Amino acid sequence: MGHVRKHALSFFLTTYCNLNCIYCYAYKGLKLEKKDRILDFKFAKRGMDDFFRDYGSAHLRFYGVGEPTLEFELMKKISDYARKKATKKVTLELQSNGVFNEEIADWVKDNIDILWISCDGPKEIQNYQRPTITNKPSADIVESNIKFFSKQKHMQFGVRATITPALMENQMAIVDYFKQFDIKYINVHPAFVSVEDDREHVFVWDPIVFAENFLKTHNEAKELGIFYNSLYIANFDEKTRHACRSAIPYPQLTTDGYVSCCDFGQFGPKYSPGPLQQLVYGEYIPEQDAIIYDEDKIHKIRSRCAENLAKGPCKGCEYICHCSGGCLGQALNETGDILGMHEVNCEITKYLAQRMELNKGLHPVVHS
Repeated sequence: MGHVRKHALSFFLTTYCNLNCIYCYAYKGLKLEKKDRILDFKFAKRGMDDFFRDYGSAHLRFYGVGEPTLEFELMKKISDYARKKATKKVTLELQSNGVFNEEIADWVKDNIDILWISCDGPKEIQNYQRPTITNKPSADIVESNIKFFSKQKHMQFGVRATITPALMENQMAIVDYFKQFDIKYINVHPAFVSVEDDREHVFVWDPIVFAENFLKTHNEAKELGIFYNSLYIANFDEKTRHACRSAIPYPQLTTDGYVSCCDFGQFGPKYSPGPLQQLVYGEYIPEQDAIIYDEDKIHKIRSRCAENLAKGPCKGCEYICHCSGGCLGQALNETGDILGMHEVNCEITKYLAQRMELNKGLHPVVHS
């Protein structure tokens, strides 16, 4: 599905997490004030009121920066408020690490419409790459929840795997693992990193090696009735001006009281003063119970579109309308420029676009 079709309001519920993933791109070592670690419910309500008024959508998405189910009661309060205030059916989406108990699983089954669980595949890989916060194995509880939700046919359920060099050339092992649970949607992405990190065993890999093996696995999975997807091919199903909803922008509410357009825009200027502040375009003022939006920033975010990129870093690219610059957050993290181009993402996308069919009908699901 053209990625920009996902019209969602995202809630970064908490910065607390129960896992210690080796490749986590959240701000490691950042000292946050306690009040800035959990989303304020009043801010969430104001964000919903503005969203329902301005966007014509009732799709709500629970996301990081930490693990959203750790704020289970807050997630329930937001869901209840949305159902009371929205004028159309509310769609609830949860992106989780899958480490939660039966009480939460039962609520998710009864309330969540779209569920993505992050799991990196075979147990030995999951336990190494995604241990608990106390460095214990996580695979058993995650697998148990995956089995449970794979049987809930009333909801859209898929898994999201991060690929490191350990499985870069054996991506079919991921498909084989999830196939046993009748998983139909698998979304993958190679581990990415901020420019100052140099952990080669996690982050150093060849883009073409990934692309070759992704394509091979995508085709083999298709024969099994499984959609093996990645952000690189998210817009191969139809042409688009914008790579995703971030460039519209659709709001993401941060734990410290700001509105961002992207999962990379996790905090306001106090905690993230660098170039990623270009993703932040609103601030909640508690005393006024109001969100102040920066129209100049919104205009700049919207400038990341196919026609502008075609005049700059993407000039002459025949696939610009099936990419539109790719992930805004990654490109900005890499280049510091709203109109920047992430060279590795570009290389992979071009490789795949040259070898895959385009415009052959909407993808069955969209991740992120």
